[in-house]
Amino acid sequence: MNNAALTPIQRINGLTLKRDDLYQPFGAGEVNGGKLRQCMMLAESIQGQGYKGLISCCSIHSPQAPITAAVAQHFGMSCQILYGGTSKDTVKALPMPRLAAWYGARITIAAKSGRHAVLYAKAREIAEREGYFVVLYGINLTGHADVLLGAVSQQVQNIPDGIENLIITCGSGITAAGILLGLSIYSIPVKTIHLVATAPDRRQLIHSILSEHGADREFEYHDLFHTKGFSYEKPYSFTWGGIRLHPNYEAKTMAWFSRSGIDREKTLFWITGAEPTVFLAPERGEGRAKKDT
Repeated sequence: MNNAALTPIQRINGLTLKRDDLYQPFGAGEVNGGKLRQCMMLAESIQGQGYKGLISCCSIHSPQAPITAAVAQHFGMSCQILYGGTSKDTVKALPMPRLAAWYGARITIAAKSGRHAVLYAKAREIAEREGYFVVLYGINLTGHADVLLGAVSQQVQNIPDGIENLIITCGSGITAAGILLGLSIYSIPVKTIHLVATAPDRRQLIHSILSEHGADREFEYHDLFHTKGFSYEKPYSFTWGGIRLHPNYEAKTMAWFSRSGIDREKTLFWITGAEPTVFLAPERGEGRAKKDT
């Protein structure tokens, strides 16, 4: 498994696509993409430090839970996922918690509140008591910036000449920061960066990260998150040239792009990851750990 290999660039229907969703170390249909690569490299960086497993908390709709669980399983570690502000029945019904459990994670409703601050306080308590490493929202930067930003920044190297516009979905801001850092490191002359926000405003974090590395730059910021009627939780369907885009992230960004008037001929659209589909297969419902043994 080569985490440094560049995922492909494709030209489809006049638009250039960065297919980071094709980082698929566990196979088609399973967890994939840039966030998985970041988590894999993070787990590699802490090997030999005595951690029993990985623990994380996130929205019940977030792919971070199954990504963390799959990585823990790959490295032979335990995994705990904490949720808050929900019920056992909801957790059992939704695809991301189900998939995390399928990868062997222990799922716990740890608090009445789903706020990150509350859940991460619980996670830190468990981590200290039981010897777990805490995987933070968006995948950790503190103490691991070189590993995690490097996991993203190197992926810009195959951006072709002639690209004037780069479209990036912005959630935690870490992937966006890594891409922008890579443009500086590898001297990729993209004129305009469009960050399309599907989460609260991360501009301050992004500028802070870039400034720390001497690579700060301006970018266009498009706030979908505060647009009337927008819902992170509500999936949106959009297919481009046969590629089904992630219903919580890139599908919403592509819908925005299709209305933006930006010239597709000179644009690269960055696909960070695709929705895992293995949980849709009933015959695989017993869990990956059980089926592989």
